Amino acid sequence: MNLNIFIGFFIAFLAIYLGAPDVRNDTSVYLQFNAFLLVFLGTFGSTLVSTSFKDFKGLSKLIIALFFKKKRFLSPSHAIKVMVDLSDHSQHVSRQALPDKVVHLKNLYLSRAMDMVAAGLDKEFILDTLYTDIDELRNRHNKKILTVRTMGSFAPMFGMAGTVIGVIQVLKNVTDIENIVSGMALALLTTLYGLIFTSILFIPLANKLKALSEEEVLSRQIIVQGVAMVIDKEISLKVEKYLTSYLESSQQDKVVQTK
Repeated sequence: MNLNIFIGFFIAFLAIYLGAPDVRNDTSVYLQFNAFLLVFLGTFGSTLVSTSFKDFKGLSKLIIALFFKKKRFLSPSHAIKVMVDLSDHSQHVSRQALPDKVVHLKNLYLSRAMDMVAAGLDKEFILDTLYTDIDELRNRHNKKILTVRTMGSFAPMFGMAGTVIGVIQVLKNVTDIENIVSGMALALLTTLYGLIFTSILFIPLANKLKALSEEEVLSRQIIVQGVAMVIDKEISLKVEKYLTSYLESSQQDKVVQTK
């Protein structure tokens, strides 16, 4: 479970709750199912028009995994430790024994790399294959991130659409007080819901996905360079010094301290 996401949502809604005293006095005034449906379904409908159903379905699975599952890739610092261990191991055993060293990590990318090394494939071919994999991963991630950002742009638009609909409802019968109240509530609450969806849900999630994508790409780049050095039979100290240069200085110190 990704606790920082839930904590962030809690703080954001707490800010609204504490910053608007009337919300505490009468929460029901800010809840309207029609306004919610207009923004929510409208946003998802327009997003589905903008993408394929397959991509949209994949996005929903990704967001659920983002909330409730652990990261499926090695952190950059962990990737460095693994490659240093592999370089040290490769000094004493044959290449064919390397895949067994990474099975427990359950990392398909690293396992695939070690399988190619064990098979004795050409170094250039291995590196080209691994870099192509990174490029395709980045493209897939960017596609999903763009979809979430698109949802963030649609939500306030449907909020404004609700505002227009609410005003029309008010102007339709200005002598009916109940009609005026209902129309203004729809007009203002759809705008509020659109802003909340955008600023608390969609844009933060897009930024989170981007950060995780960059971390996974960095992890894979470290693995590729580590694989190249393992193939060249470089000593573990040289591998460590080179790969830690991918990290910020504070993270480099942590890698050294945990050895």
